[in-house]
Amino acid sequence: MNYRDEVGHLLREYFLGTITVEEQYFLDCWLEESEEHRLLFDRLRKDTRFAEEYGIFRETDAERAWETFCVKNGMGRKRRVLFTWREYVAAVIVLPLVVAGVWLLLSPKEPKEEISVIQRFEPIGRDVILEVVGGESVVLAKEQEKMIKVGNGVAVLQNAGELIYSDTVQREKVDTNVLRIPRGGEFTLQLADGTKVYLNSATELKYPVAFVGQDRRVYLRGEAYFEVAKDAEHPFIVITDDVQVKVFGTSFNVNTHSHDGIRTVLVEGKVGIKGRVSDKEYVMKPNEMAFYNRTSHEMEVKEVNPDLYTLWRKGVLVFERESLENIMNTLSLWYDVDIFYTNEQLKELHFTGHVKRYEKIDNILRAIKSAVGVTFAVEGKEIWISK
Repeated sequence: MNYRDEVGHLLREYFLGTITVEEQYFLDCWLEESEEHRLLFDRLRKDTRFAEEYGIFRETDAERAWETFCVKNGMGRKRRVLFTWREYVAAVIVLPLVVAGVWLLLSPKEPKEEISVIQRFEPIGRDVILEVVGGESVVLAKEQEKMIKVGNGVAVLQNAGELIYSDTVQREKVDTNVLRIPRGGEFTLQLADGTKVYLNSATELKYPVAFVGQDRRVYLRGEAYFEVAKDAEHPFIVITDDVQVKVFGTSFNVNTHSHDGIRTVLVEGKVGIKGRVSDKEYVMKPNEMAFYNRTSHEMEVKEVNPDLYTLWRKGVLVFERESLENIMNTLSLWYDVDIFYTNEQLKELHFTGHVKRYEKIDNILRAIKSAVGVTFAVEGKEIWISK
């Protein structure tokens, strides 16, 4: 598929309402390539003529779609041809885009819609704190490369936003470290066994400088993505306030930030998960999420698209039919702001969308405003939401 067909396919899926998470991500990338792309896209969404014609195209077969397009755009009837599905997409989407694009580029630029804000702000990276043996706190600066003493006779390497431990400690008792990620921050950690942990904003991980004994235990508050080093004889265990996740070598995400419960999403491998107040263990398969309800203490396991819950580590925040409350909670952690509602019912509104993690918050607020009809007012480090 050539570039033009790819764009046509993405736009077609968007207007049909059947676009996938991955397709939406690529569409967003195309929109960000140039201001002309975004202006064209906005004009197509608002233009009544395009919406009416596209409705006709959707309901017709390929030949009728092509003829309808030609007649409406003054091109006359064309000879009878048989179209492949890809050509049909080009006929009903790409060609109208060419016509609309020329018209758009020759027309005066419209002023951008501005969101009601008093102060704009971007994601900020506050200090990541490592608490080492004896309670001493060490500030970890991403741009620095240095060795840090983390225990008796143990030093680790800090390099480019990552802390790297090596399994060199051979003793019955080892020291424990605590890594604290502030709101607006992120960090990567390699544990002594080779397990890699990506820590999201407002997250705390407690772990030993080396693993001894029958298992490998860490304690999590917040959100982290784990790529666990395989060791069949020593299971890796993640303990939170409410659940325990037991694995032998796999990739998964654990999020304890939500007020209603804990979400564990398995990407590959196999894990066993159980509530802290229950002995029943649920075995998860890849592409499944286990949701632990903090109120009822019940566990629900269902199939999901893991990208929705893991793309944050690649710099993309993804929301699919997510409540406004959970969305704003996520944004508050990343942008280090406080959220206030003029009406508690607004929390139950739902939104689907994607945003690059390092963009200004205005972009996602504008998208939410357009979709659900709320108004945002930003003042200092506070966001007020009203209808």
